[in-house]
Amino acid sequence: MEGDYQTSTSPRHPLARSDSDAYVLQMEEPPQANQDVSCPPHIEKDVCYPIPPTITTLSVSSQSTIDKDALGNYLQVDEDDDTLTKSDAKLDFLLDASQNKHSRRFSDFGDTVMDPAKVKDQLDRYTYYEATTGSLKSSTLRDLLNLPTMTLGAGPEGQTVANLLVKSSCWWIDVYAPTNQEMRILSKIFRIHPLTTEDIQAQESREKCEIFQNYMFISFRSFNHDYSSSEYLEAVNFYIIIFKDGVLTFRFQPLPHPHNVRKRIHQLKDYIDITPEWINYALIDNITDSFAPLIQHTELEVDSIDDLVLVLNGSEQTDMLRRIGSCRKMVMQLLRLLGPKADVVRSLIKRYDDKAKEIEFLNQRRNNNPPQEHKMMDSKDIVNDTSLQHEIVLFLGDIQDHIHTMLQNVNHYDLVLGRAHRNYLGQISIELSQAGNNTNEVINRLTFLATLVIPLNLVAGLFGMNVHVPGQDETDLAWFFWIVMGMAMYVTFMLAFGKRFDFL
Repeated sequence: MEGDYQTSTSPRHPLARSDSDAYVLQMEEPPQANQDVSCPPHIEKDVCYPIPPTITTLSVSSQSTIDKDALGNYLQVDEDDDTLTKSDAKLDFLLDASQNKHSRRFSDFGDTVMDPAKVKDQLDRYTYYEATTGSLKSSTLRDLLNLPTMTLGAGPEGQTVANLLVKSSCWWIDVYAPTNQEMRILSKIFRIHPLTTEDIQAQESREKCEIFQNYMFISFRSFNHDYSSSEYLEAVNFYIIIFKDGVLTFRFQPLPHPHNVRKRIHQLKDYIDITPEWINYALIDNITDSFAPLIQHTELEVDSIDDLVLVLNGSEQTDMLRRIGSCRKMVMQLLRLLGPKADVVRSLIKRYDDKAKEIEFLNQRRNNNPPQEHKMMDSKDIVNDTSLQHEIVLFLGDIQDHIHTMLQNVNHYDLVLGRAHRNYLGQISIELSQAGNNTNEVINRLTFLATLVIPLNLVAGLFGMNVHVPGQDETDLAWFFWIVMGMAMYVTFMLAFGKRFDFL
């Protein structure tokens, strides 16, 4: 939590960097014997507990998320000058190491890693959004920061995005396919931890929620929405960094979620207070809702397969196995994408619950403090913060319900498809058995007819050979007719025998 770490205004460790843009987290020095930590009596001394608000911590919380010095230096240097981005060897090492796919990837198969160099330069890869100014887009970060807001008719003349970024209480920058150089610059300006920068640049696929000193980092995956693409339904990484006064989002493939959320904010900005927490909720909610049409389509396909698998037969079932396999592949993909999301939302809910408890503890401490110590704390702000945390928890709880419902439905579809697959294999086995039985019946008839014809061939063959046969010396045809009559009687007897014992 915020109170567990020291910031640039707190006493530094002797090995910590002295410049103002150092973002390596240092643990807070242990309290001295005479230091009043004001912990409740039932809390042990070695238990991590929120540090009570002091003048130092309150002044830190009021600082801007953005490093103004780094921002000013970046806007002043030439475009090709990378002095700003090479001042931290640790960040350079992590970013360079993340380019080796074998260092962060356990398999060459699975999620597709997009190369930012393949993105066209003329695309608007940076989008700045604020409820009062709307969307401002540019192909580079430098052009975006220098973009005047007067182009949209908002803000005073001469106001640029860089000025608004420092003054705004709720901004949002969406970044598409950032390069290593751009990630170094963003890490400096927004004080992003090197581990977060490494995860984004390496396109870490694990969905998670991590808490840092001045922001929360969320990895929440979506999928490829291009139906005509060969990579349709493939997982797409989406990263969210939530500051106290803004949001940064990163993606490496085109996704509709940022546009949908900006459209939603434009429709609701007159009715709700837009905060970074609400933007984060709206993004997660839009990603979650995007799975609903897939689940509805899967439900229709599963019901169709379940109804037809025992009705169709013969040539009508030739494409049933392909349908079952295709539908089951979609179900497996949905399970893979939806499974980790419940844990991420659960972690967010726990984080906001802890934050609400921390604010309540601060409020309780404020009521017990002397007037001169709590003049800096506004009870109205604390109450508003508490209600905001509870409101966000309710919204996230609704998303969690949707995720659990979709997971239950998808698991049910998987069971139905498994049963349909077994029914299909059983139906095929029955048809094969029936075909084998029919073949056996035909072979039995042919065998019986062969048994019937062989004696006749023997008698006819004897009369056709140059051997002495009965009646050969007789001048009449009596022997011939007797022989033919005997053969006819034999055939009649064998046919009756075959009918009696089902050989025919």
